[in-house]
Amino acid sequence: MDTSTKNKILYFFGGSFFCITTICLFFAYAFFKKSQYVANGETIVIDGTKSNNEMSLLIFKKRIASRLVIAKAAVCAAKILGYSPEIGEYSIPDHASIFDTIKILASSRSVVRKLTIPEGFSVAQTMQRLNENRFLIGQITQIPEEGSLLPDTYCFKYPTQKQTIISLAKNAMQKFLYKAWQNKSPNCALKSPWEALILASIVEKEDSKDRALIAGVYLNRLGKGMRLQSDPTTIYAITRGKPFGRKLLHSDLKIQDPFNTYRFKGLPPTPIANPGRKSIHAVLHPEITDHMFFVADGSSGHVFSKTFDEHKKKISEIKKTLVKKTPDKNLDNGGGNAAI
Repeated sequence: MDTSTKNKILYFFGGSFFCITTICLFFAYAFFKKSQYVANGETIVIDGTKSNNEMSLLIFKKRIASRLVIAKAAVCAAKILGYSPEIGEYSIPDHASIFDTIKILASSRSVVRKLTIPEGFSVAQTMQRLNENRFLIGQITQIPEEGSLLPDTYCFKYPTQKQTIISLAKNAMQKFLYKAWQNKSPNCALKSPWEALILASIVEKEDSKDRALIAGVYLNRLGKGMRLQSDPTTIYAITRGKPFGRKLLHSDLKIQDPFNTYRFKGLPPTPIANPGRKSIHAVLHPEITDHMFFVADGSSGHVFSKTFDEHKKKISEIKKTLVKKTPDKNLDNGGGNAAI
């Protein structure tokens, strides 16, 4: 082999080595360099159906890689190194490198989301909240019974079905109600956990301060065969758990509906909302009282009475006070057994 040929071979391998080294250094720099594009964090959702090209395009669109070719090389290199993206939603920190991003996507440490079912939310309100949550997937295939969901904050990760949250809340309510019923007070005259759930939902919608006392009044009325005359049940008769948007009027108390406890004796057919733990505890451990009536005092509380005459007098006094504060010709009684 002559000198000229040897030189050509050396130049070829030298040039190839230089090019390969340059390319490797370039991609290494691109992989490990902190991104100048990702600011304020990003989230990436991996649904398990993305190909290498789709993953590369996603990383590029999220501005984690400055070039699509770099994103493609990163995804291929990551898979060779054993980093395979897992299904889930991932939070990418500020200025993360491509390599950091790939490691996060393969870490199984996906984002934890939360959904809260507030105390007193009806099933209709809860279904709306589930449907509006953009981090949950799927359709609600089975609407739960009113009152069957335990108000709480439920944690979930992508991909979680809306129906799964419903199942979690139903199971939580069943477990809590069963245990609470086993430990109920002798003062509780309710015959079943279902009755406890119904009364607890009414107490939940009445007040958050005097739960045990309100429960005691209602149990007194049930024991004497009196109508509960609860405004929240009558509102439910009209709305079936959807927002009411106005005051309850005397004319509303005449509607023929089993939820209208001004017309029908006893408990309504079902709960009127999802009661929280405190309201369930209140009806299972009611306060012993000789009060038979109560009325909202206009300041998030209630005034209690033993007799009907005393009750009417207190309603009149509260109305006068409220009219002075809020002149309104249409001012109506509110809360408990106020509207008479």
